[in-house]
Amino acid sequence: MTGLMFLLSPSGIKAAPAESTAAPAPLSYKTDWRWVKGAVFVPTKYVNEAQQWDEYDPIINDRELHYASVYGFNCVRVYLHYGIYLKNKVTLLKDIEDFLARADKYGIKTEFVFFDDCWNQPDKEMLSPDYKYPAPIFGVHNSRWLVSSGEDVRQHYAENKDRLKAYVQDIVNAHKEDKRIAFWETYNEPNGSAETKQLLKDSYDWVHETGTRIPVTATGGESAGELYSDFKSWHEYGNYNHTGTPDSLCTECMNRTGQTVPGIVEHFKDKTGFIVWEFGIGRDNCRFTWDENREHPRKDETPKPFHGVVYPDGHPWSVDDVKALLGAEGFASAPLFAVEYYKDANFAELAKKSVTPMIDFDLGTERGTGSPDASADVPQEHFSVRWTGTILPRTKGAYTFYVDGDNQVRLFVNAKLVMNKKTSVRKEISKQIKLAGGQSTEVKIEYVHATGDPSLHVAWSGPGFDKQILTSIKAANTP
Repeated sequence: MTGLMFLLSPSGIKAAPAESTAAPAPLSYKTDWRWVKGAVFVPTKYVNEAQQWDEYDPIINDRELHYASVYGFNCVRVYLHYGIYLKNKVTLLKDIEDFLARADKYGIKTEFVFFDDCWNQPDKEMLSPDYKYPAPIFGVHNSRWLVSSGEDVRQHYAENKDRLKAYVQDIVNAHKEDKRIAFWETYNEPNGSAETKQLLKDSYDWVHETGTRIPVTATGGESAGELYSDFKSWHEYGNYNHTGTPDSLCTECMNRTGQTVPGIVEHFKDKTGFIVWEFGIGRDNCRFTWDENREHPRKDETPKPFHGVVYPDGHPWSVDDVKALLGAEGFASAPLFAVEYYKDANFAELAKKSVTPMIDFDLGTERGTGSPDASADVPQEHFSVRWTGTILPRTKGAYTFYVDGDNQVRLFVNAKLVMNKKTSVRKEISKQIKLAGGQSTEVKIEYVHATGDPSLHVAWSGPGFDKQILTSIKAANTP
């Protein structure tokens, strides 16, 4: 992959001499981070953080933030990308505001990462308006993740410095007193080069020049970020080696070769907060391990995702993960549907039982993500799914139910068949029925997928509320 040239510079230009990297005087930040139960947030339809913002989709962000809130996450770690700022600054700033509003609606704080030295160099064509992001490489961990800002930018640091500063300060100035933001993260795992160390120092100074009182951090330890942080942060992937203190924060953890979500929750309980990599199990391919790379790709689907908690249709890889995050009492009262996945189109061969907050998904035909759960051997075609839950109509009256799916769908209310979509093309059908107010009402939805893009959205409307996605007040027979 070629490097991203943000500035046309003559060949042979050397990087600007590094300025002093002496540690700045510490600020008087003292924050208790024990409240944080967070996750890296990349919507499951995107291959990397650049596409996440370049093709920003309010619907998928809202949907997956909703999932995160139901499952007990209260903070998301969100990567930005310098190239997208250069490509369309105005749109990026607007989309950041939209994202913050949606996260806040669900009680979720956000922290933004500006720079990152991990994985692939950006494609120089990414700045073109018609750029198409490549598909993930099957079996390869994080196959399309991009460095921000990029090697070319760092090698011509003096020429790019003003643009880099504007990128940081334009975003911080728009939100420098924003209570929706937990903290700023200038750099993720800086590589230790002289140019990176200079950017690490400068970006810390640029944030504070805005006058923001929101604290700043960068990855500490061997990556040298701790010199330019208002509080200590670190990554915990080596089993369970460091518990931290209330005024420090683990900003990355959880890989299933040596850790689990329940293990992370227990490890950091009452000591400090944590942010797992990552929330969604999707097209960025972090379900594959670090060792499953371009030289040694995995040939089949992994039965145990390396990273990630929740699939695109809203169900977790393991219900035990959700129970750990919510606690026994929280899980018992969570607004969830029980869901059963079958390997056939006739509800005969059960593959998995789980839970989900909604029935609201669009999958594709891409290998590994075209199935609602490939780890459980649910096929990409000719499968069936059954959801059961309880709704509570607030008042007596007429309620309309809507199903929008690609194939066969049946909706039962109090064991009575209300809707039966038999067509094999995607369309929405609706049915109005009368319900008693204040009484728990059982619902069951059965879906059969044949071929093509799996998709199903179940909604309702009624007295006092417009059409909205159907949610359950409690799940029946949760696993």
